[in-house]
Amino acid sequence: MTARTQSTSPASGRTDFLAAGRGDAKRTPLSSAGNASASEVRGSFAFRALDSEGRESSGVVSAASAEEVARKLRSEGKTILAIGRDAAISSRGKSDVATRASGARRSDLAALCRHLGTMTEAGVPISEALATAANEGVRAEFRPFVEALATEVESGVPLSVAFARRGRDVPTIVVALTRAAESTGQLGPLLLRAAEHLRKSDRLAKQLRAAASYPFFMLGAGAVIVVALLAFVLPRFARIYADRGAELPWPTRFLLAASDGVRNHALELGLGAAVCGCAVYFFARSEAWAAFLDRVRFGLPVVGRLARIAFVAVSCRTLATLLASGIHLLDAIAICRGLSRSPRAERFWLAIDARLRDGGSFVEALREESLLPPTVVSMVAAGERTGRLPEVLARAADFAEEDLESALKQATSLLEPALILLFGSILGAVAIALLLPLFSVAKVVAG
Repeated sequence: MTARTQSTSPASGRTDFLAAGRGDAKRTPLSSAGNASASEVRGSFAFRALDSEGRESSGVVSAASAEEVARKLRSEGKTILAIGRDAAISSRGKSDVATRASGARRSDLAALCRHLGTMTEAGVPISEALATAANEGVRAEFRPFVEALATEVESGVPLSVAFARRGRDVPTIVVALTRAAESTGQLGPLLLRAAEHLRKSDRLAKQLRAAASYPFFMLGAGAVIVVALLAFVLPRFARIYADRGAELPWPTRFLLAASDGVRNHALELGLGAAVCGCAVYFFARSEAWAAFLDRVRFGLPVVGRLARIAFVAVSCRTLATLLASGIHLLDAIAICRGLSRSPRAERFWLAIDARLRDGGSFVEALREESLLPPTVVSMVAAGERTGRLPEVLARAADFAEEDLESALKQATSLLEPALILLFGSILGAVAIALLLPLFSVAKVVAG
């Protein structure tokens, strides 16, 4: 059973909990809080925690020990920020007004963490490091975000709490790493680790967005070209054919009818497109759409393989970063569960969490699920046996990212000629339909 590190302030009686045994990854999956004695007197404990979406909550509960409170919060999927008998822990969270800054990119946050980590490792106070970053270390659009952070930190607010108030602008993993750093005195190294995690996550997200946006861009460009031909080019050809008295073949008649429909019913078509867009927007926010997208994402031959590799890369990278920083495995799983909106990924992490709480090992829980490939599960088993689980997970994430990059290049190389062939066929069919009547015109002129 892994012991826990407790940091208690004599002035307030505040107690913060983190999983001990950094570097002892083998024991991390089996960590659990100690059971309170049945005869222990129950008391009131204040807490602050983050949910899977990064929202901070606080309150006061009755329990026999702070460890019992920690177990209860983790069972609700929350990441613990603070637990103690000091009511200020709860009241401070309630009185603070959450702020959100605009223009906060993942790359900006990575640069900020790297700047803060380098400065604090050099012995610069965190408030001074934030002030320096606000003056010269970030983009102009990101500067108000950093200035607000600097103001709160200078007023005595911990950096992790200031991060937590930004909601989705700051990922939960950054808040958890910063909280662990403040509790262990490793602020510089852990901020640099958070910066590296954000950099790799941002690189992976850009690769996926680029691969996903390419076919949609091609489809949109093709649709615009076809509509422009129907609305502006074909009417001129129709007048030429009418003046010459040419007999129109059925492909040309069909094309001209489509052109007349676009020109004569442009308003109705525009309103219909707007209504369909709104319907798709609201449907995309429903659980039915999420389930459908999940089936497409993991079910199609090429897309499913990419989705699985991306899931392995993100999950292994996040777990490796959190476990290497001393975060409890159950807290790490709660953070991983909030990284994806995929129902299947959420069911995966919920099943892992439930099996761990029932006393199973991490590897046994992974083997009972099918979302991770057997190779990764074998690597996790080896890392758990040797006590090098974070390092093994990081290596698995590296391999998955390399596989994903090569798979994306391969998919793009196959998709590009297919799209070119599709649009070439459409434009070729339009051109042929326009040219066919010219033969009739030539016959009329010759006759």
